[in-house]
Amino acid sequence: MIRLLVADDHALIRKGLVQLIELEKDIRVISQASNGEEAYRLAKELSPDIILMDINMPVMNGITAAKKLKAEKHPSKILFLTIYNDKEYLVEALKLGVEGYILKDAEYDDLIKAVRTIYNGGVYIHPSLMQEIEDSNEELLRKELTPREIEILKLLSQGYSNKEIAQKLFLSEKTVKNHVYNIFRKLGVKDRTQAAIYMLKNQTILQS
Repeated sequence: MIRLLVADDHALIRKGLVQLIELEKDIRVISQASNGEEAYRLAKELSPDIILMDINMPVMNGITAAKKLKAEKHPSKILFLTIYNDKEYLVEALKLGVEGYILKDAEYDDLIKAVRTIYNGGVYIHPSLMQEIEDSNEELLRKELTPREIEILKLLSQGYSNKEIAQKLFLSEKTVKNHVYNIFRKLGVKDRTQAAIYMLKNQTILQS
């Protein structure tokens, strides 16, 4: 069961989301927040699997709440649900290491897909925003990932742990760890979330 905290300062939007989400058999809304400070407090108290959070909220905005939680290495994953399709907001969110970013005009099915993707260890970026963070083909080619590294990157972006990747590819966990280190170094990323985002940005090339 996916335990969800919904944070939005607009009561009608928040309650509408809760009513729809609770129709899903595998998702349960455990609490609601009307501002970032409340979302931060409830996250600390309840440790939801995912926080579905608006960016622009009173008292404390979503960015600040996410920054505090990430700085404390809180286990809850964060999915921003926002009206902002601005690159500046998206880049700031990704730098924080949030696991998802989806627009409020998205289809309901896309929202549920995002929640499940994030819960299973993946990263979800609203499709219309992908062009905002696309790198050029030339930049990707300069990274010179090996076929094995690309294979591991694909699995990593799907949420597999090093141990699971090792079992899947019949490698030792230490070998996988070394490959992951090299992938991070070549891509210039700091963690698995950033590596997964890179995979999402360049999946057409990497899967060719």
